[in-house]
Amino acid sequence: MEALEPDELQRLVLAAVDPYIDRDVLAQQIAREEQECCALEEFAGRWGVPNEGPS
Repeated sequence: MEALEPDELQRLVLAAVDPYIDRDVLAQQIAREEQECCALEEFAGRWGVPNEGPS
């Protein structure tokens, strides 16, 4: 494997596992990760901002 270029190794691995990938499950997981990323970005954007609770 050390003699293979990283791109070629990646291509070979992806080709080997492709038949076993459940596309529906993969799509659900990608959507979940995108939601989590947005929630983290929103949280990080509020980091350090004083909380303006009810007055």
